[in-house]
Amino acid sequence: MERWEIRATPTPGDPERHLLLLQGSPADVAALLKKFGALLGRPTPFSSEGFNLSLVLHRMKPASRTKLETWLKQVSPPPAPTSPPATMPSVPEIPALKPAATPFVLEPAAPSGIPAAAPPITLSAPAPAETPTPVIPLAPPPPAAPPPAPVAGPAPVVQLTPPPAPETAPASVPPPLSMSSLPVVIPLREDWTFETLLVGAYNRFAHAAAMSVVSSPGSMYNPLFLYGVPGTGKSHLLGAIGTALSKGLGDAVILHTSGARLSRAVNAAALAKTMGEIDKKVADSKVLLVDDVHLLGISDSNKDALAKIFKSFFDRKLQVVITSLFPPKSLGALEDALKFSFSKGWSVDLKVPSPAVQKELITAASDRVGAGLASEEISLLHEKLSAWGYQDLGLWLRRVAIFRKKRVEASLPSALADLLPLIYEPLLGGAAEALKEVPAVKFVAPVLSGSAEPLAVIAPKGKEGVGPYAASFFYEVGGKNGFAQAYRHALWESYDPNQPFGVPFLIGEMCHRAGVTRAIVVGPPPDSPLGPRSAEFSHAARRILESLGVRLGWVPYAGLQIPAHFINAHLDFAPDPPRA
Repeated sequence: MERWEIRATPTPGDPERHLLLLQGSPADVAALLKKFGALLGRPTPFSSEGFNLSLVLHRMKPASRTKLETWLKQVSPPPAPTSPPATMPSVPEIPALKPAATPFVLEPAAPSGIPAAAPPITLSAPAPAETPTPVIPLAPPPPAAPPPAPVAGPAPVVQLTPPPAPETAPASVPPPLSMSSLPVVIPLREDWTFETLLVGAYNRFAHAAAMSVVSSPGSMYNPLFLYGVPGTGKSHLLGAIGTALSKGLGDAVILHTSGARLSRAVNAAALAKTMGEIDKKVADSKVLLVDDVHLLGISDSNKDALAKIFKSFFDRKLQVVITSLFPPKSLGALEDALKFSFSKGWSVDLKVPSPAVQKELITAASDRVGAGLASEEISLLHEKLSAWGYQDLGLWLRRVAIFRKKRVEASLPSALADLLPLIYEPLLGGAAEALKEVPAVKFVAPVLSGSAEPLAVIAPKGKEGVGPYAASFFYEVGGKNGFAQAYRHALWESYDPNQPFGVPFLIGEMCHRAGVTRAIVVGPPPDSPLGPRSAEFSHAARRILESLGVRLGWVPYAGLQIPAHFINAHLDFAPDPPRA
């Protein structure tokens, strides 16, 4: 940390508000948040007076300031002379749908028995030099997956013709956006109900609060704020509330959305001058359900519209339920932008279920997705997920259900013990050595007849051969395992693995503008700044792309030689299996 300064920036609602200005690195901020996370707001860019970051200090008492200053003096030079109290400069408006900045975020404490992940890094989008970037919070990473296993030799090289220009080049002018292309409402899932929700010590209070919301919406628990790490059932509980309320109120008055979906819909409507459509939907709705509010993209051009949406529900005393990976105290900047406090309602922390309950949840979820797992297979999958991470249960059950059906149709062994060595166990072994030089692969997309899903191939910059290599191996592995090659290459792109700001959001913009529905994304090289956060990167990219209706096929850079990653990409691209 090169320098720091604490300034008094009081407000009518918080006379003890201060601002901490820093000139420091991501490591400095991670250490600061780890030590004083409860005191600090989320970091935001600050490009003035020799500082690069600012953090709001809410209701800072003299004793807290003394502790903070003592720590800062120990890790950095004495602060620069204090300037007179100043207010933050306003952030000029940026064009709609520009990738926005994602600051460092506080990571919630890991539940007992679940290892805490490393401090998350900034994964925010780059902005033009003359335009300060707005704040968008980002989900924390799931526990890092064990590195993939080594394989004998590289993938066979497919020698075709040189990589062609994309069949459909990205338009230089973004295609027109409409509410139909970025709908604000997410349909409620029929299988996410209170009847399918298991209740235990880990979620009993959250369940009771949710039932109170259903019996008396807009009264005691408003807003109801549900938070916890992945795999704790937040989205299921939110969906159950929506389904139960819809039985009495009707589906049309339930505004069920997500943070990423809501902010993107507002941006699109503002660009297309159709904001009236969202205003009408809000006016006609009686319940607001927002999943993953921490992924709400806030910019100077949309914050007033987003604040107006929340205000509309509170002014009418209508029910609001929100989920987040973070507790309210970690979302101070979001509260400031939306002009209301999450903590004014009821906040409930959902815990990770015990191993015994996890087994029950696997059984219930397996039945819903049609995986058809026998009792001994449930035990086997539970054992395996304890190594990979229980938070990925839904993803793995979906893959198992699709792969089993395909192998049954091909009269191939389809027991779970036959599937896991192909799609799972290769990912749990020792680390595979990342390719230092990607073999030269001359690739051309297969000839198609009829319709095909538009596909993007996105790889790290400086590794230009990786895209054709990954695409050729994708088709090769797919052919050997009986997957249809029905993809039209609509986008070849790259991202900068040395840029710690905004890569997942930038990938989302690339895919949205090109109109793709599937994306193969190769992770960052291990020796790049983003390399150590590959798991966090994939988690953020998956959630952002899902909000755009794009399925992600993630291939870690160190896993380019492992067929299992490409089989899983095919499985992730496949249509959803029928739900029971």
